[in-house]
Amino acid sequence: MYKKIIDSLQDSIAVINVDGDIIVTNKSWQDFCKETKGCLKDAGNAGINYLDILSNSDYLEEYNGILAVLKGEIPVFHTTYPCLSRNWYTKMVSPLTEEGKITGATITRKDISDYERERIEMYDDLENMTDAFLTIANDWTITYINKEAENLLSASKEELLGLDIWEVYPDAIDSIFYANYSKTMNDRIKTRFEAYYDPLKTWFEIHSYPKENGGISIYFNNINEKKLKEDKLWNTAHHDHLTEMPNRLLLYKKVDKRIAEQKPFVLYFLDLNNFKLVNDAYGHETGDILLLEIANRLKRDLPERFFISRYGGDEFVLYTAYIDDFQVQSDAYHILSSIEKPLNNPALPPLNITASIGISLFPENGDSVDSLITAADIAMYEAKKAKGDQWKRYEKVMSKSLNRRLLIEKSLKEAVLSNAYYTVFQPQIDILKNEIIGIEVLSRWKHPELGFISPDEFISIAEETGQIRMLTEHIIDTSLLTYNKWKKISGFSGGISVNVSSSLLNEPSFVSFLMYQLEKHSIPRGILEIEITENVQIFSSSIINNHMHDIQQAGIRIAMDDFGVGYSNLSYINNLPISKIKIDKFFTNCIGKNPKGEAILQAIIVLANNLKMEVLAEGVETEEQRDFLKANNCTLVQGFFYDMPLNEDQFIYRLQQFGVKYPVKYKG
Repeated sequence: MYKKIIDSLQDSIAVINVDGDIIVTNKSWQDFCKETKGCLKDAGNAGINYLDILSNSDYLEEYNGILAVLKGEIPVFHTTYPCLSRNWYTKMVSPLTEEGKITGATITRKDISDYERERIEMYDDLENMTDAFLTIANDWTITYINKEAENLLSASKEELLGLDIWEVYPDAIDSIFYANYSKTMNDRIKTRFEAYYDPLKTWFEIHSYPKENGGISIYFNNINEKKLKEDKLWNTAHHDHLTEMPNRLLLYKKVDKRIAEQKPFVLYFLDLNNFKLVNDAYGHETGDILLLEIANRLKRDLPERFFISRYGGDEFVLYTAYIDDFQVQSDAYHILSSIEKPLNNPALPPLNITASIGISLFPENGDSVDSLITAADIAMYEAKKAKGDQWKRYEKVMSKSLNRRLLIEKSLKEAVLSNAYYTVFQPQIDILKNEIIGIEVLSRWKHPELGFISPDEFISIAEETGQIRMLTEHIIDTSLLTYNKWKKISGFSGGISVNVSSSLLNEPSFVSFLMYQLEKHSIPRGILEIEITENVQIFSSSIINNHMHDIQQAGIRIAMDDFGVGYSNLSYINNLPISKIKIDKFFTNCIGKNPKGEAILQAIIVLANNLKMEVLAEGVETEEQRDFLKANNCTLVQGFFYDMPLNEDQFIYRLQQFGVKYPVKYKG
């Protein structure tokens, strides 16, 4: 019965006595011995001494193991070995005892070929997989590591196996590595995370899994390239491409964070003055070089406590911690002084750069990013009104000013289309002949809600919003139409002078517009005059210089307006086709009051006469002023002493009443 039982088992079984003699074998054992056809073929027969067979066949490991079991030196012997070049077997030797005494042993041989092949295949897979892989036992010792893991960790199996992972990588203790591995080890749940390990200068993507028999398995990859791309994408999304400064998106995130901290800070909204003129005169490439120069200055000159961002276009937004009001003022001047330094970049033309700054404080002026930026923006526009380098702190009353500006900006185009703008005309007089030799066209606007709006206000808004050309073309067209009426009614043939923004001279199509107007209204050469204001950004442009010569050759005269209070660069006067200099009212008002101002006025007159240019003094209001100018060879004037600006009907009446001559005792 016993023999039938063991014969039915697939495992090979043999029983030996304490001397090593085979007592019994099962059928599987006997078949195996026949298949081997080697030195162990007789091991299938009872009565044969198995130890002798092993000893004579040099199977010394198995011989010594069985002998140790029979002697009671070890409780069990186990070995794994290949056989027949393709199969793997495991052999286990267990003692037989009777009344506590070892009487023999049972030898069990098991075919584990399928299991071993799977194990080898799994090992090969682990070794050849693209993921790095390692296993850790319950005591945190490293029990396995594949080739890719060796590569990523820059260490071999011999250096790592059997060692405590935290001793090998002490910098990972008290880190995201330790937290997640402990979670997998102790709570038996998988974790997935990304972490940077500084000693290896590597970002890792890691998946850790609990093992059924304890410990954890870890799959990981080097994701440096992925992180580099992510950083690049993040930087692209959060930084300005030109200046590499933080952009509006990052500004909002940073300011939101500062607001959440509830610590007072100051926000500066900076806008470059007349930057549009630089783009118009020299092109956007030059404008970009200038913006980069300004950005580098701010980064270089301001303390590290400043967060500096490019908000858009020529606008920059900065913030820093609020210390006190004196610091706010000191920082504002520091920023402005950085901007106004002379440009030493050979890629830039000679430019005079100024800026305007609006300031808002948290929490005084707002509790959100939008409200703080809006407040600073409003204050910045108030600073612009003061001209030059200026800064203003936000005040609630400024919001009314912004609403007014927005309404004017919105109404500009509608006013042109509906002819809400109207023109008035101020005579220009030759005081030697006492006659009108021309008129200057001045624009006026009475808004339906705001009432009369100063030309300085709506023209500056038109320039800033890009609507100045629409307004200028409307004024020129309607003024030339009116001029022809005067000519028809009274025979008036004096000049007509129109103010033109210098920036428009950069546009070839505007130059063409001027030519077209001469033809459309049949205006003779030398009659139309355009007045332009000094601007170094504009006059150093070769494009505008060429356009001005084209205008002159077409028979349009060019006058320099408000001379003496701008840049007054004599080289521009010499190089540009200017036929008249108009002296600013500031110097006319110095007559009889300010000797230095009088001296400058006299010098300007001498300069103009020596350059063979006409010179006209603006703002003449008294007989004393007229006589001083006459005595100093300035014979052309305009001002209230003769006439206030006249509307169309008033000027026609003036011509019909007196012609171009003024009565000897005439006073306007």
